[in-house]
Amino acid sequence: MSVAIDPVCGMEVEIHDEALTATIDVASLSVATQPGRTAGAPDPNVAGGERFWFCGRGCLLDFQDEPERFLDAGFQPSGM
Repeated sequence: MSVAIDPVCGMEVEIHDEALTATIDVASLSVATQPGRTAGAPDPNVAGGERFWFCGRGCLLDFQDEPERFLDAGFQPSGM
């Protein structure tokens, strides 16, 4: 079983076909080259894209609203 860390809440999320995910063009964000930023899995279908997994719809929607906030190296997930 492979797992990813939800960048919003910090929970472990099992990676499978039905998992909630989002691909973001991280290369276009100001945090793209920031050392220590949260990184996702490279998405070969999107230039500069990284894929992230989420525990639930709320975390996914929060991330889609403010991806830079959650990818910033200084962000600390609060947990669920």
